[in-house]
Amino acid sequence: MKQMLGLIGSILLVIGVFSPIVSAPIMGNMNYIQNGRGEGIIVLVLAATSFVLTLTNHYKGLWLTGVGSLGVMLFTFTNFQSKMSQINAEMGGQLAGNPFRGLADMVVQSVQLQWGWAFLIVGAALLIAAASLKEGSA
Repeated sequence: MKQMLGLIGSILLVIGVFSPIVSAPIMGNMNYIQNGRGEGIIVLVLAATSFVLTLTNHYKGLWLTGVGSLGVMLFTFTNFQSKMSQINAEMGGQLAGNPFRGLADMVVQSVQLQWGWAFLIVGAALLIAAASLKEGSA
């Protein structure tokens, strides 16, 4: 059971890294890897490490990789929310009285989180679950 949870968690993290996590007008969907520039590289390395740890039955190491993955995701999510708040605040000041402000507000509000986050969160949770199960559990 531990091995199955660890392997599935690792695979879900890899899928999540390459899945869309944000959609924005004009730019389209963006994934976590961002052509090798994003924090997704860290999550990808943690997923590969988790896969190897699981295959070699070193489940305690999954604590580090699972919590580390969640930490990187929390950092990314917090950074995303902060930037969106900053953009909204800047637009409020710069576009005051501008007839196109409504259009700009609509564009900013159409930026959305995407389904890739579900794979990332469930994958990290499964790694932590595998690490937390007792050794003798089926």
